[in-house]
Amino acid sequence: MLRKTIQIIQFVGLYLLQLLKSNIFMARITLSRELKIQSNFIHIPIRLKSDFGLLVFSNLVSMTPGSLVTDIDETKTTATIHVLLFTDENRIIDEIEQMQNRIKQITG
Repeated sequence: MLRKTIQIIQFVGLYLLQLLKSNIFMARITLSRELKIQSNFIHIPIRLKSDFGLLVFSNLVSMTPGSLVTDIDETKTTATIHVLLFTDENRIIDEIEQMQNRIKQITG
C-alpha cells in the first residue's frame, strides 16, 4: 500500500512538471511574434491493459497543452496523438512511454 502511494505521488509530481514545461512552452509560442508551429500526428503503441489506465492516459495526454489523443484503434494497441510542437519524435515518444510506465505501475 505504501509503495503504491509513493508511486502515485511520484507520478503526480512528474505529470505536474511536464504540465508546467508545456504551459511555459505554449506561452512562449503565444507571445512570440513568429509562430513556429510544426504540428504532426504520431502513433504510439499502447501497453496499458486496463480501461481505467487507458482513460487516465488519454486524459493526461490531452490535458497537456499542445497534445491531444485523436484516436485509439479498435484493438486498443495504438493511440494517434496530435502534437502541436513536433520537434523531436523520439523525445515525445519517450515522454509518453514514461507516462504509460507510471500509469501501468499505478493501475496494474
